[in-house]
Amino acid sequence: MGRERAGTIGTMPRRLRIVALGTALDLLFARPAPETFINSVAGAWSRCIDGGGRSNGIYRTQDRAALAVAAPADDSDEALRAALQRLSQDVTRHLIAAQTGRLLMFHAGAVCHPESGASVVFVAPSGTGKTTLSRLLGHTHGYLTDETVGIDPATGRIHPYPKPLSIARGHRWRKDETSPDVLGLLPAHLSPRVSRIVLLSRDSGSVVSPRAEELATLDAVAALVPETSALNRLPQSLHAVAELLDRAGPLVRLTYGEAVDLAPIVSGFLEDAA
Repeated sequence: MGRERAGTIGTMPRRLRIVALGTALDLLFARPAPETFINSVAGAWSRCIDGGGRSNGIYRTQDRAALAVAAPADDSDEALRAALQRLSQDVTRHLIAAQTGRLLMFHAGAVCHPESGASVVFVAPSGTGKTTLSRLLGHTHGYLTDETVGIDPATGRIHPYPKPLSIARGHRWRKDETSPDVLGLLPAHLSPRVSRIVLLSRDSGSVVSPRAEELATLDAVAALVPETSALNRLPQSLHAVAELLDRAGPLVRLTYGEAVDLAPIVSGFLEDAA
């Protein structure tokens, strides 16, 4: 399947290959793109570049696409930050499009047990703690993603997407795309599989400690559907979601105030599944 090394700092190529979510995506840099920008992209995406994550190098040879990468508007730090954020959004859209109709894809973070591969998927809209929880748990469990979880509906196997994490620096709207390697997060197991799905519901105003509630299958499917990508393109989509819940156990809705309070609960799910 032909792997190409990203090269060393100072001799970066004009193309970098990302392998994630079961897809290979070539990032193409125009000649005016500064080498410092290409270095920054390679650093932020270190876990995905050329199958850099242990479990990310598996993809079908026909599942390859290309993305023209827009360089920063100028050489300021703010322009670099904006370009890296834009790239993360563009990469995610391309990978989702490549797996449309094949994978169950949730707006979710996920971590796995480093030895067994048992994984907890925490589904939630943007801004509700997925990245914070992924970062907290990733120091003791394998980091799979903080954004999009792609699952083979037939087997429950997760295709990792260990993208850079968007970490707020001072202002909540100013975020740095930070490699999981820089943050010290553990690599994913070679064959991660879904063992539990939880639905995050943030209520920072009134919740003192997290509340857990198991949902019946029909209620669970209805709650998960809004947090999926391209579900209508997947054959027998609702049936696939219901089967996944049968395999992973009942959906648990966790209502919480702060993501840090969820870490012991999610860790417990992982240890039980292992």
